[in-house]
Amino acid sequence: MATLARYADTGFETAKLLACPECDLLLHGPAAVATGEVACPRCGATLYRRFPWALDATLALMIAAAILFAVANVYPIMSLELQGRENSGTLLGMAKALHEEGVTSGALLVVATVIVMPALEILAMLYLLVPLRLGQAPEGLAIVSRALFAVRPWVMAEVFTLAALVSIGRLGNIAELELGAGFWAIGAVMFLFAVTDTIFDEHTLWECAAAIRESGRR
Repeated sequence: MATLARYADTGFETAKLLACPECDLLLHGPAAVATGEVACPRCGATLYRRFPWALDATLALMIAAAILFAVANVYPIMSLELQGRENSGTLLGMAKALHEEGVTSGALLVVATVIVMPALEILAMLYLLVPLRLGQAPEGLAIVSRALFAVRPWVMAEVFTLAALVSIGRLGNIAELELGAGFWAIGAVMFLFAVTDTIFDEHTLWECAAAIRESGRR
């Protein structure tokens, strides 16, 4: 694991200053880290991870997540059969059912955390990564990055998945339940988000954008 140098450390070339999110130590970053993690020398917190293929892999994962997210919103999450009657529902259909039962706050929470916020995260990531892959620096990089940082804590697909599994366990005793394509798709989106959080390297993204802008000025 690489460790960031302090101000007085001349072992690395001068790079942009970084602040540790845990202890607020202000640091000069190493000029180049091929792979691995960069950690704070005072508290040991991970500042960022560096993988040479991180941006391409993240783009591929986000494209897959976009496709699966569309499937999750179009196809039923599950179908229930009770006394000869069968019902099925999509994510939006479940939110609508909550609203019709008077649980409007719950419906809004489902729409916001399971539909709107994941969609915004996918769109923001694609907006940042696709232009870089095409050799262009995305416009509004700082604004979109801040928006992405604000949206991420509200993406709760995993909470919905766990709640659905609990409901399946309880309802399975009184009715026949069948998981739909939407359930498996939202579960796959949850997994892709987790992998993306592990490998996404925002420092490389900023460095690539800066390099493209610099080459455009020449």
